[in-house]
Amino acid sequence: MDNKDIHIGLLGAGKIGTAIYNLFVAGGSGYDITVGDKNIINDISTCDFHLLELHSDYTKENSQLDEFVKDKTLIINALPYQLNPIVYKYCVEHNVPYFDLSEDEFLDGWIERKEYLSPTRTGIPFTMPHCGLAPGLSTVIANDLMIDFLSVLNLKIRVGALSQHSSNKLKYHTSWSSDGLVNEYKGKCQVVDGGEYAEVPALCGHEKLTINGHDYEAFNTSGGIGTFAKTLAEQDKSCVNANYKTIRRNGHLDYIDFLFNDLDLPNDKLVDIFRNHVTQTTKDCVIIFIEIDGFNKIIGRTGKIYTKTFYPDMIQGRTFTAIELTTAVGLLAMVELFLNKKLPQEGYVKQESVDWKDVLDTKYGWIYRESPTL
Repeated sequence: MDNKDIHIGLLGAGKIGTAIYNLFVAGGSGYDITVGDKNIINDISTCDFHLLELHSDYTKENSQLDEFVKDKTLIINALPYQLNPIVYKYCVEHNVPYFDLSEDEFLDGWIERKEYLSPTRTGIPFTMPHCGLAPGLSTVIANDLMIDFLSVLNLKIRVGALSQHSSNKLKYHTSWSSDGLVNEYKGKCQVVDGGEYAEVPALCGHEKLTINGHDYEAFNTSGGIGTFAKTLAEQDKSCVNANYKTIRRNGHLDYIDFLFNDLDLPNDKLVDIFRNHVTQTTKDCVIIFIEIDGFNKIIGRTGKIYTKTFYPDMIQGRTFTAIELTTAVGLLAMVELFLNKKLPQEGYVKQESVDWKDVLDTKYGWIYRESPTL
């Protein structure tokens, strides 16, 4: 199939959706891209843009969304996570491959419960949620680090989307979705503990760490490990402990714990605080720190580390924030691998099944290139 014959439906024209669209254009993909959202975003208003009425109740019909999904080569869902089930419902109905960026587990549960079953539907189309940064490429990198290990004692995945500078007591300015931030600070966190799959509360497991000479703190947040914890717990290769934690500057957790646990504020008030009362920034950075400790096939007990700090960058005359770039590239890599038939063409596909070397060979894979160090 020629690129010009590939018709991509991109749902969501927020920060990440816009970044995905602009990176497609900057990369000269030649794809036919149709964008849909409930609001027109000026940055991509010149493309084939469809205004859609959107609702999150997947038990109700949405004729506009149904029409948007139909006949597309694939759908990229960059809408708020609450809309995942209804978008996916129409992808299943029309057998359209589906990608999303979500950290939320609801869709995974919907698929596990086989709620897609009908008299005419017994399976699912290509389905790849959790594309992006975390979950996403951080999982792919972690899985690649494990290749030469007979057994893993500890796998630590640490990712932080931070402002480069801070002037408040949180030591934090927002750079991405307030809904997503609150969701990851409140949900259950998937871990491997003593070789068994387990779930622990968000905001626990506080630790301090030093990366490139700078001190940070980290703590459990939900969703960032995707399906990887369950996969590791089910593998024959022994993995004793594995977890994902969010990186923040020291002192952040105390204030977050006060808001979320001591005050027990409802979600809408928490979202309002981060959306309307914490300053947003485009001068951000993203830190990835992944460390593995275990027994190597050749040299016995050893460790490996991948670490990289990302900053805003300019591509084809357009500036992307660090969180836009790292998240969008994670999804674009999976779309490219799928279209080049380097991923299965149907069924549920996990991030940890993807070959890291294939990712590095994609159009924007160079952005993540960093040699692991002993």
